[in-house]
Amino acid sequence: MLAHQIAAKAARDGLFLSRFPATDLPKIVGLAAVVAVLFSLLFSRALSRFSPARLVPVAYLVSSAFHMVEYFLIDSYRDATVYLVYLHIVGFGAILLSGFWSLASELFDPREAKLQFGRIAGMGTAGGIAGGVMAERTVVLLSVDALLLVLAALHLGCGLMLAGMIQSTPPAVTKRKEDDAGWAAAKRAFAGAPFLLSLALLVLLGTTSAALLDYLFKSGATNAFGRGQGLTRYFAIYYTGGQVLTFLVQSLLTPIALSKLGLGKSVMSLALAVAAGSSTALLLPLFPMVASVRALELILRGSLFRSGYELFFTPIPARDKRAVKTVIDVGCDRLGDAVGAAAIQLILLFPLHARTEILGITIVLAALSVWLTTRMDKAYLGVLEKGLLTRAVELDIGDVQDSTTMSAVLRTVSVQANVSVKDRPKTAYPRPVTATVVSDVVVDAMVELRSGNPERVRATLERLKRWEPLLGPQVIRLLAWDEVSEAARDVLTNAGPVVTGLLTDVLLDEKQDFAVRRRIPRILARAGSQRGVDGLMEALGDAHFELRFQASRALDYLKQTKPQLHYDTDAVYEAVKRELNVATPIWQGRRLLDTRDASDSGFSFLDDVLKDRANQSLENVFSLLAVVLPREPLKVAFRALHSDDRLLRGLGLEYLEGVLPASINAMLTEVLESAPPAHPGKDPGEVLARLMQSNQSLLLELKKQRPV
Repeated sequence: MLAHQIAAKAARDGLFLSRFPATDLPKIVGLAAVVAVLFSLLFSRALSRFSPARLVPVAYLVSSAFHMVEYFLIDSYRDATVYLVYLHIVGFGAILLSGFWSLASELFDPREAKLQFGRIAGMGTAGGIAGGVMAERTVVLLSVDALLLVLAALHLGCGLMLAGMIQSTPPAVTKRKEDDAGWAAAKRAFAGAPFLLSLALLVLLGTTSAALLDYLFKSGATNAFGRGQGLTRYFAIYYTGGQVLTFLVQSLLTPIALSKLGLGKSVMSLALAVAAGSSTALLLPLFPMVASVRALELILRGSLFRSGYELFFTPIPARDKRAVKTVIDVGCDRLGDAVGAAAIQLILLFPLHARTEILGITIVLAALSVWLTTRMDKAYLGVLEKGLLTRAVELDIGDVQDSTTMSAVLRTVSVQANVSVKDRPKTAYPRPVTATVVSDVVVDAMVELRSGNPERVRATLERLKRWEPLLGPQVIRLLAWDEVSEAARDVLTNAGPVVTGLLTDVLLDEKQDFAVRRRIPRILARAGSQRGVDGLMEALGDAHFELRFQASRALDYLKQTKPQLHYDTDAVYEAVKRELNVATPIWQGRRLLDTRDASDSGFSFLDDVLKDRANQSLENVFSLLAVVLPREPLKVAFRALHSDDRLLRGLGLEYLEGVLPASINAMLTEVLESAPPAHPGKDPGEVLARLMQSNQSLLLELKKQRPV
């Protein structure tokens, strides 16, 4: 379907502009808009009578037959056939796509649709790219007219595949109630959500702007590339490139925009871009500038605008949504084409510089769209919150993609949590609204965890018998709260590897609260997974010493409990070099913010004997070395370096010289300053034996040095 859409755009524009002047575009666009509106009314009535399952496959087969007829007529009646092709593609194409999505919404239940629609949209993008390439190659290898056969084949395939899909679907699934659509349902939706009128006007203004830019683009392309195959080929490449960029923006930027900006600002991005681009094109009267503005409009309309636009229908009941979307999607969209075509035709009647006037009108329309968009969020939120409170709207938090809807959901949950049972409105649904968002248990737990009362928070954490993914971010945030951090840590530790990915993301995100981040390594150490090891390795490069210290202790613990995991030796040595490459005051002055947990000595201390007076910078280095070198000799060497006996210290350094890379040993010796020189040439095994024999002497000396 999308391959047909992109290839059809190239065929439509190439055939028409190769035969008629660009000044005829407003006439054909206006006529196509009227045809599209008439088709939409007929199609809507036919859907109510025959159901999408019966009508849509037949409609695609009829479209395929029309393309075949057009191909056989174009040589004999070229002018009339080119007009027919334009009206067919513009007037019937949008109706077919709308019909397909109506069919898809009835073939899949909501849960399955959530899984499948993403795949369908992804394949649609791939199809669009393939259609553009197919159109370009067909023009080069065959002719522009041959594109009609390609379009016929594509819609024939659509019709046959849809018919096969319907046959493999139980009849009950495709059954449609006659009152599911119609003008009465559309009026009901507009009355219940007045912001939809603003949305309809926004679509009208946007489509009018697009029609104005489209005229400038196509007339400029005709002047730049002439008529014939070169022009059609250019359109094929242009639309294919736009499809690729739309996919990239939709994949990479749209989720971020919806999350950070919300619906209104995401939708507003289209009008802002059109206003800015048109203003620039006004100052730089070059065809590439107009082509760029038109491409930007196409890309943003298919990504940021489309995603926000679809989400604005969230509060609308399914029965009303189907009717009102047809009015806005087709009616307002094609009416915008007609208004734009009429404006261009009016401008062309006067001896004016059409380019300047068209861009000026486009800028004014874009400014109106921006103003209109600023008012929509508030109206949308009012309708959504009312629907949530009265149970007219049911949402799963996991389905919410944008910050605007999420804020309404959370605010509604908060309001409901503070309303007593007797004060709640009596409806046909006696359960609280929280049940419409997620399960009662999860929502109640979220309210308690955000109560600010440490007793209630601890009690809720202790009651969590199984891991709830929706509560994960909130439980992680509680790590920063000293009064409840231990209980939160226990919940996360008990969750095991299932929470490792989320914890790792927070650990490595420098924008997260440092009080949270520095307490995560201990939990990852208990999870004992390779993913946790990889995250801790990456954390060794963090700017905060305490986080690096906790990560090194966690890696030491993991090496003891999970030696079969992979530990990158080179990465560890690089981390050691970074720790040693500091000034002496920094090395001596490092302190930890968190008090060490004496009950968890296996994690908290490299050496229990020195836990009261170990140099923390040195302990950090030795924790890292214990990940890649034998641990027990390192512990003895660590004790030796804290001894006042120069012979024992020298013995410890002598052992380290034998096992450490030369560069690291030199840096460590320089940091420790007062150490005596080692004795090169001695057998490493002999040094190790002497070091281990000195362990008892070290313990006695350190015991004497321990403060009273």
